[in-house]
Amino acid sequence: MGIILIISGAVAMPLIYDAMIKVVVDDMMQLTPSSPIYDEWANPTVPLLSKFYFFEVQNPDEVINGDKPALVERGPYSYKLIVKRANVTSNANGTISSIPVYTYVFDREKSVGDESDTFLSINMPMTSTAYMMKDESRFVKQSMSLVLEALGESMFKRLSVADLLWGYDEPLFELVEKFFPIPGVGSQFGFLLGYNGTDINGMFTVYDGVANKSKLNHVNRWKGQTELDMWYTPEANMMNGTDGMMWHPFVEQNETLPLFHQDYCRTMPYIYKEDQMFKGIPLKRYYLAPFAYENGTTYPPNKGFCNEETCAPAGIQRMDPCRFGSPMGLSNPHFLYADPWLSDQIIGLNPDVEKHENYFLLEPKMGMPYTMRMRLQINMYIENVGGIKQMGNVRTMYYPAIWFAQEVDVPDDVIKSYRLGFQLTGLIVDIMKYAMIVIGSLMVIPASIALVNTCYTKHQKKR
Repeated sequence: MGIILIISGAVAMPLIYDAMIKVVVDDMMQLTPSSPIYDEWANPTVPLLSKFYFFEVQNPDEVINGDKPALVERGPYSYKLIVKRANVTSNANGTISSIPVYTYVFDREKSVGDESDTFLSINMPMTSTAYMMKDESRFVKQSMSLVLEALGESMFKRLSVADLLWGYDEPLFELVEKFFPIPGVGSQFGFLLGYNGTDINGMFTVYDGVANKSKLNHVNRWKGQTELDMWYTPEANMMNGTDGMMWHPFVEQNETLPLFHQDYCRTMPYIYKEDQMFKGIPLKRYYLAPFAYENGTTYPPNKGFCNEETCAPAGIQRMDPCRFGSPMGLSNPHFLYADPWLSDQIIGLNPDVEKHENYFLLEPKMGMPYTMRMRLQINMYIENVGGIKQMGNVRTMYYPAIWFAQEVDVPDDVIKSYRLGFQLTGLIVDIMKYAMIVIGSLMVIPASIALVNTCYTKHQKKR
């Protein structure tokens, strides 16, 4: 009996613990109304914060004449982010549909200034127009230059935080809308134009995780489509991954975790970096894989994201097909992990892993991030366009316009629930395991002594 207790304590109890955890997690991690995570998925209560950082140019005239831009970072300008899911519908094929609605509320206490603060910023509508005209005849380009002059356009424009984020009346767009309207492009420009409190993100359909746990929260359709249609290979057009709120339970350390980002029309891969503690909880740090922004030459699977004209240096990905042909590029903030050429063209960038890495800390049993730092930088490709005098003799570069971070840290009540759940259960199992080993040992030791005494007595009698 003692031997059985020792074996049970050493072997069976850990297996029983794993089985208990699997049953509990499998029952919890599914997107159904009866699941304990459903309400938090539908209407998240975890505090979300969006921070925006802008780059102000200090030497605009010199930049137009060919010098490197000297930039100063301004920020953060912070907004509380409230997420609600509208039109939630469970489907018969094991999926659930909803429209995420994001509402931004300015948080002055966590900002360096007011939304009315102004900066001398790169004029993205004007530089985009110049780029799109680069292959036209000199006459056409000179004519466009006269139009730009009449509209008062220049390479740099002083704008407020509110202008840059929520939109301002852009004379160039007003002209285009009047004579050559483009679907999806109005008379205003702003990085988050039309996003505040609207359904612009469209309908997302994800797997509910009931029939297949490995597909929990993975995108099945976006705006009715099962794949994208703007990139150059089927692989690039695939819609893989989740929205970042959760992945499947029991994540393996060596897995690549995909996140589909609709605003950038692609899936972003995250890979394991290291173990890390967060408020006493052991988590796994996953960061945006450096190869995410590699070009097709240095990382062949990415060849579908660019063509001969738009393939950029390693560390930045052009977004032209996703942004109406505008030569915008996506990168890590301050060109972290990028080709040194990118930052060599700019004065004032200081890449720092702790400040600029895009990462999250994952609890692997549930597949849920306990803290997130989703960091992205938007850059504008600029080159000298002969015939458009507003571009002067500017050097070829990727000009940083803005970078932003979405930050999430689970509150203390979630940490408390984790400790009461996983850690307390594990502690109880450990106590039971060692108790069984100790009790078994106490039973085995007297029995062993008695057996030795019996054998010794028999041996003495034979003598």
